[in-house]
Amino acid sequence: MMDLPFNYARVLYDEKISSKDLKKMRELLTGAPELSDALDNPLIRRSEKRSVIEKLFPKSVQSFVKVMSDNGDIACAPEMFEAYDELVRKQENTIEAVFTYVTEPDDAQIEGLKAKIARDYGKDRVDLKLECDPSIIGGFILTVGEKVYDQSIRTSMARMKRHFAER
Repeated sequence: MMDLPFNYARVLYDEKISSKDLKKMRELLTGAPELSDALDNPLIRRSEKRSVIEKLFPKSVQSFVKVMSDNGDIACAPEMFEAYDELVRKQENTIEAVFTYVTEPDDAQIEGLKAKIARDYGKDRVDLKLECDPSIIGGFILTVGEKVYDQSIRTSMARMKRHFAER
């Protein structure tokens, strides 16, 4: 993790900003490239940037965004939010996982999977993202942190193809 985005994330985390204001800040800094580019542009006057920040951002985050803009660090916002999310997950003893499927699992299967991941990784909670990907043909791919469990038919077929090609 890079130091600068992490440092900003730590300060943001320590500020205890409301989730509503944080969501608005995230949307503006990561979802509006024109705005981010303008706030990072050294050719635009600081006073103009500050005026835009005061008009668009919630009051609770204005000073923070002004510092980022003054320092020319707006471009690190996506990494800062990733680091922030990681800090929150660590504090809440939560782990993030992604379950990629062709056939959508039912609620009981999802809850069972979350319980197994929480138990295996010693976490209180699992943030499970579900992604449908027909290209895996069947089976599933589960990514937990840096670990990938690939039980897809696509990967099984690729392994068999390599195995027979080596013979």
